[in-house]
Amino acid sequence: SLSNGNKKKSLERLLEEAEKKQQRLKALKQGDEEDKAKAAKIEWGIALKEASGEKVRNDPAMIKKAMKRKAKKKVKSAEAWKARTDQLRDKIDERQKIRTHNINQRKQGGMAGANLSKKRIVEDEDKKTEDGKKKRRLGPHAEKSRAGFEGKKQDFINGKSGGSKAKGKAGKTAQ
Repeated sequence: SLSNGNKKKSLERLLEEAEKKQQRLKALKQGDEEDKAKAAKIEWGIALKEASGEKVRNDPAMIKKAMKRKAKKKVKSAEAWKARTDQLRDKIDERQKIRTHNINQRKQGGMAGANLSKKRIVEDEDKKTEDGKKKRRLGPHAEKSRAGFEGKKQDFINGKSGGSKAKGKAGKTAQ
C-alpha cells in the first residue's frame, strides 16, 4: 500500500470513492448520536486537511466537471492531430505533384527541361486562358513592362548634347 501512495487515482475511481463517502456520511448523519459524532469527526478531518493545504477531492460534481474537461481536451487534441496528419498528406501530395511535373519537363528537354521550379507549375496553370493563350496582365500597370525594362535605349546617358538633365530643368523653368 505504501508503494501505491504516490500514484494518482483515475477520475473514475475518485468519483466512485467520493460518491461512496458522501452516501456513508449521509447515512451516518441520519443515524443515532454515536453515528452523528462519527460524521462530525469525518467532516472535521476533511476540513483540517483542506486548511493545511492538502487537496481533498470529495465533491462528485467537481470530479464530473474535471472528467468532462478531460474528455473535451482529448477530443480537441484528436482534432488537432487529424489536422496535422491531413496537412502532412497535402504537403506530400504537393511535393509529388512537383516531382512528376519536373520529371515530365525533363523528358521534354530543351528550355522546358532546364526551367524546373515549384513556382513554374503555378505560373503555367495561371498564365493560360481557356483557348491556350497567355493571360493579359490586369491592374494599373497592365500596359507597362517590368521595372527596368521600360523601353529601348535611345542614346547614351551622357550623350553628345552635354548635360541634358541640366538643360531640361532650365528649359522647364523658362517656359
